[in-house]
Amino acid sequence: MITLVILEAIGIKKHFGGVTALANANLRCYQGRITGLLGANGSGKSTMSKIITGVYQADGGEIRYKGRVVNYRSPSEARKDGIAMVFQNLSLVADLTVWQNIVLGAEESRGMFLDNDSARELSTKILAQLLPELDINKKVSQLNPGEMQIVEIAKAVSQNPQLLILDEPTAALEQAQVKNLFNYMRALAKKGVAMIFTSHRLWEVMEICDDATIFRNGENVASIDFEKEEKDPEKIVSYITGETQKERVEEKRKAVTGGTILRIKNLNYGKLKDVSFELKKGEILGVGGLAGQGQLELMHALAGSFPGISCEAELMGKEVKLNKPVNAIKEGILLVPGDKQLEGLFLRHSVLFNIIFPKMSLPHHPLFIPYEKYREECEEIVDVLSIKTPTVDAPVETLSGGNQQKVVVGKWLPFDINVLLLADPAKGVDIGAKRDLYQYIVDQVQEKNMSVILYASDNEELVDYCDRVLIMYEGQIVTTLEGEDISEDTIIACSMRVR
Repeated sequence: MITLVILEAIGIKKHFGGVTALANANLRCYQGRITGLLGANGSGKSTMSKIITGVYQADGGEIRYKGRVVNYRSPSEARKDGIAMVFQNLSLVADLTVWQNIVLGAEESRGMFLDNDSARELSTKILAQLLPELDINKKVSQLNPGEMQIVEIAKAVSQNPQLLILDEPTAALEQAQVKNLFNYMRALAKKGVAMIFTSHRLWEVMEICDDATIFRNGENVASIDFEKEEKDPEKIVSYITGETQKERVEEKRKAVTGGTILRIKNLNYGKLKDVSFELKKGEILGVGGLAGQGQLELMHALAGSFPGISCEAELMGKEVKLNKPVNAIKEGILLVPGDKQLEGLFLRHSVLFNIIFPKMSLPHHPLFIPYEKYREECEEIVDVLSIKTPTVDAPVETLSGGNQQKVVVGKWLPFDINVLLLADPAKGVDIGAKRDLYQYIVDQVQEKNMSVILYASDNEELVDYCDRVLIMYEGQIVTTLEGEDISEDTIIACSMRVR
């Protein structure tokens, strides 16, 4: 039986500034089949999907859909041609009802008025298969994340697409909801709908997909037809990571012999479930796993960002409360956030202001700010971290991303640091600045016997710098890696629950 190729992406290239997202990527999917699109974080999966649907424009290559070359300028243009996408970042309107969101942008009219009856009927019909207990008259703002995701899926399928792209659609879903979704996807496939399915849960790919294409570093490195080849998770992980693993720092990795400085027991908040671990003096403890598994929530919880947190915490044997940022700061538990522009800096203010601001927010700060003393401290920090700025009075927004991140680190240097929390600190930072940043942190750990908890979305950073690595999955710590077990392929395998 000949299966019709419905879409083929050939030699797709895409650059964002100096970053290559897609180098020479190819993808093919077939009518009535579900194609898994796999790869590590940053491999180009979402970029490819967004190029197919017109969110981005390719810098090279071509997209063939139903035998003709297409170049959509917007998702609405792609939808009109029968291509729909379920995005990771939901496109719902919070103040509208479930049924209004499902038909939004494709409402039918009856004369001069919208045909609301048919819209409600369509919404009820789709949700009967995905989440029958969901009230279509509820506002989206009243829904939980899983319900919102189901509405996003219902919105995408409401226009009967011939090609449906699902980008991490199950991340917020419970097991029963995933089962319903898979049954619905199988029904769509029987009707001839082609699908591209991306998931960080490898078992889901094994269960629902007919074939898989694997991306690595912006290129497709393998295509597997599950009807002809065995479903081998280990083989897929090897394609995702690459067969050649260059020598890392295992031989330089030291055994940390310091006593326990921080002990966390039964931490619960939001998606975090019974998180417990210990951090040793002078240790760099990594937090890994695929994106969105609770790593950032853990970093913010330790920094005191959640007043309603439930946990037992001891610092150097003394009980501490981590329910306020000021409590964490007083204890020397300090956070360097990954989203420096949103969470770490006042962009329009000077380097000086950004570096001295944490001091001014502390209790018992002098009524009159000792500017001369603070200026001297700031200039010393700029020198120590090699922050490239014409003057400490320059607005932070005029600095490069790497130098902005150094300012975020620099503002904590005047404090006595017990635990430095690094939440993806090198995200969006160029290679040179990343090297300088980590070199400084490693030096501080060695010179001051400081302890660090590092979450990095780039597994290479965890492999190169961490003494132990905690792997998180759906809000829990599921594995602890140390010694020779800290490698990129092991991290990915544990993240996908292969091992």
